[in-house]
Amino acid sequence: MIFDCRLNPLFWLGQERRDEKIAGEGMTLSFMRNKVVQVEPCSGNTLAVSWRLVDSLTEAEFQIKVRLPDLEIIEAMARTVRSPHPECSLAPQLIQKVVGVRVGPGLRKIVQDLMGGIAGCPQYAAGVLECCNAVILHFTVPQIQENAKGTEEERRKKYQAMLKFNPRLVRSCVAFADDSPLMQGFNTQ
Repeated sequence: MIFDCRLNPLFWLGQERRDEKIAGEGMTLSFMRNKVVQVEPCSGNTLAVSWRLVDSLTEAEFQIKVRLPDLEIIEAMARTVRSPHPECSLAPQLIQKVVGVRVGPGLRKIVQDLMGGIAGCPQYAAGVLECCNAVILHFTVPQIQENAKGTEEERRKKYQAMLKFNPRLVRSCVAFADDSPLMQGFNTQ
């Protein structure tokens, strides 16, 4: 590991399994995907973020270090064991392009311009964005846990106040979907 602290899971992005029967061939194709992102506070006002993707075709991992309070990416390393996309084998060089980028407005476009496109690897660009999302969630989770206290009406008011302060969270997950009970009476305009 490249950082001086141990990584503990913050959230698990998911596991997916597909088994499909090929018509007329009598054989079954299987596909399995696991993706994990971890965030851990480190010494020196930094966060270490680890991203790992393992599926039937790809095995890759990133480690990114983010400096607080400005949320600037100060270190980035990547390793690709296997990938069906030749351009993704350049992940160690591609990931270096995000050093100096800040987690904030315009991040998606910046990462897409640096790591995506014809000469890049869109799958790994998405991985960097997932790392940055994990950093945001690292600071959001304690607020969400605090907002979970109280009556249903009190909780709704706390969450809606949080959404007014951070409108990017609207529609970011099922809890903040338009038809969620938490969103009743909330003006999304």
